[in-house]
Amino acid sequence: MNKAAIPIVARLTALQAAAQIAPGGARVIAVASVPSPIVALLREVNETILGRALRFESSSGASLTLEVAGRRALRLTEAVGLAGAERCLAAGALEDEHKDELIKLLQALAAPRCELRVTSLPLGPAGEGVNVGLPVALLADLLLIDLNAVPGMAPPAPEPEPEPVRGGRGPKVIPLPRTAAERKAPPAATCDLAALARAMGPGLVAWLVSGGVSDGVTEGPEEMVAHLQGFLEEEAEAVGRQLDLMSNQPGSTVCSLLGATLVDGHSILCARSGEGLLLGVVEGDATQALLSAWAAAKA
Repeated sequence: MNKAAIPIVARLTALQAAAQIAPGGARVIAVASVPSPIVALLREVNETILGRALRFESSSGASLTLEVAGRRALRLTEAVGLAGAERCLAAGALEDEHKDELIKLLQALAAPRCELRVTSLPLGPAGEGVNVGLPVALLADLLLIDLNAVPGMAPPAPEPEPEPVRGGRGPKVIPLPRTAAERKAPPAATCDLAALARAMGPGLVAWLVSGGVSDGVTEGPEEMVAHLQGFLEEEAEAVGRQLDLMSNQPGSTVCSLLGATLVDGHSILCARSGEGLLLGVVEGDATQALLSAWAAAKA
């Protein structure tokens, strides 16, 4: 398999995968047979761009809630059944001095042979003013975890000029959470999908809109657009079901960035508004571009 294709198509394929929902509505991100549940936990944080509180629960009974944004752990607001959380809980914002204690808490929570679940919640008022925090890339490096690795796939042989191809499996989808203004807006609020795509700039290398007022609008290399179109023709219904799991009401406006990429590599942007669906390939770290584009498209 082509090296460049793995992160792109792996994340497209993940849109097909049915999420496993536990009683109470939490999403299962690691089953008991997974040897390193902490990898799934860090990927959840890494895929959260806009501010959100992620409540992680273990089948052991332990749980913690992290406020995260921009692929950073901002604050620890809750820790149940975990010793040594006092300093992190007391901190107004997590900083470098807290990294060792936070890692120990995450390791204790995501212990082997335990099922791990996550619930995504709105960011608390205190967390909205935090703009520092611990980068998930730093936590992953200290734990020797490769957030770009695609589960179940061997490393590809080197090739001189990689090109996108099909195949692979990828991590779960995490929604871009709504802003404070959106939480007050009615579920019928809409977004200009073509404007969102164009506001992303050159980092969104290929995209298309299917359905809605911008139906058929595309940009990018023909081969990449054709691949996205072919995927949607076969899997639009599955993508819709996945997006419904991310939103408060079926069919509501929602946006997600799928991918564990940090600086280079690719992610998949997927957004829905009304009858329209946007699917695009993002090159590099799109964190700031997506934050700005999402705000502009919702204005």
